[in-house]
Amino acid sequence: MSTQSTGGMKASYAAADIRYLAAFQEETVPARLRLAAALHDAVWNPNPEKMTVIDIGCGRGVTATVLAAANPGWDVHGLDLQPAHVVEAREIAAEAGLDNLHFHEADVAALDVPAMERMLPQADLVILYGVWTWVPDVVRAGIVRLLASRLKPGGMLLIGYNAMPGFSDSIVLQRLMAEGMAATHGSDAAKARAATGFIKQLADGGARHLPSEKMLERLTSYSDGMSAYLAHEYGTGFWRPAFAADLRRDLIPASLDFVGSAVPAETAPELHLRPEQREMLENLPPQMDRDFLLDLFLLRRFRRDVFIKGRRPGGRAMLAQLPFVLFTAPDKVELAIHTVAGKAELPPAANAALLEALASGPKTLGELAALPGCAGLTPADLGMMLSTTNTALPLWRPPGRGDQARAARANATLFNRLGAEAAASSSPLGFVVPALGGGHIISASDLGVACALQGGAPPDPATLARLLLPAAAPDEMLANAEKGARALLDRQYGTWKAMGAV
Repeated sequence: MSTQSTGGMKASYAAADIRYLAAFQEETVPARLRLAAALHDAVWNPNPEKMTVIDIGCGRGVTATVLAAANPGWDVHGLDLQPAHVVEAREIAAEAGLDNLHFHEADVAALDVPAMERMLPQADLVILYGVWTWVPDVVRAGIVRLLASRLKPGGMLLIGYNAMPGFSDSIVLQRLMAEGMAATHGSDAAKARAATGFIKQLADGGARHLPSEKMLERLTSYSDGMSAYLAHEYGTGFWRPAFAADLRRDLIPASLDFVGSAVPAETAPELHLRPEQREMLENLPPQMDRDFLLDLFLLRRFRRDVFIKGRRPGGRAMLAQLPFVLFTAPDKVELAIHTVAGKAELPPAANAALLEALASGPKTLGELAALPGCAGLTPADLGMMLSTTNTALPLWRPPGRGDQARAARANATLFNRLGAEAAASSSPLGFVVPALGGGHIISASDLGVACALQGGAPPDPATLARLLLPAAAPDEMLANAEKGARALLDRQYGTWKAMGAV
């Protein structure tokens, strides 16, 4: 373990003196990962109650907290370079009573294999989300060393990173942000705001080599409430979006086999490419990298890839046994995937059959595929459609099984500690649901409603609004809160009950 000064930390990560946003990544939920692996025909089937998880670059610890809270039998470890992140995450874990959650201040570049073995057990899942393309080569080498040593045979890596060619339009933008921040005094957040102003001046003056107007508008909107994000995203000289083939090459020493996207629908050629585009790709020389060629057609700036140490085929054979639970009220569902090639949707008869079956309780993909209205649809078709549209989510354990009181305590802690900040920055938090083996993304205001329900409040919009707002809140604010609570209850209350969450 390495404890360093800010100057030392900045040698490995340039935005080391500003806290990152508190946010939850739902791709890390194990039921989703098992489904993704199966859709790519890979087997990942760890003991659901005895997993070990390592989150490298865990930031404020929200994702690790959600996973540990949902799974008392797991051993969850978060690593981060920033002491401020680590101490805050430890406080939240202690307040939530999560004795299976451990946070370490660590610089993986400074850890040799014996130090890694002393600090960490071998893991079934390693999460590396938003780290790889922001750090220098010495840190990347430390990550590979850790993966080679601490990821079990059969274990999974989930890695999220800025990808080429999707991020190619922002290479100039990042250089301008970094130079603008370096030319300004003050905190990293203040520097990010100033650099954004410089870039806007250049755009208004007719600079030719800047990203699209839409990207610049997003940058400007972030400069107020999300300056911390900008500092971490762009304020480092180590920022390097990666080609997927280069990443796969760099992970070879860790004996990792590429599986595919953690969100399979985002790479399915049949969803994203027109028939003539698919035919063109199929007729190019077979020696060319198909994954790279596909990325030329996709709007994919940030890749979320899955690797397994020792990939085994056979995942598709497991799909029929995977259970799903309804996540959105049937009258609020849109069973369609929107892509640049158009809208992919199921026949009306299949939609009606699926929603009717799921409304009566969880069903396996095999049971759903056997419905008369779903003739011709495979478990893979249904698993991709239901999960991508958030109509239904894959289950990790039966609804109601698990420590519901523990989950409620963790949810309340996350809301009380991070809710106001998340609301101000529009960052997604996580709602702990043991049946999912993790949780799902939720806004701060919706998490407040969920916590009130878990605390025994009735599902009444007016009551919930009064509970969550100050006593002196004006009538207009109460009315808006009541409207929001009613919409949430209409969409989610029945499905939360079906999952055993409230």
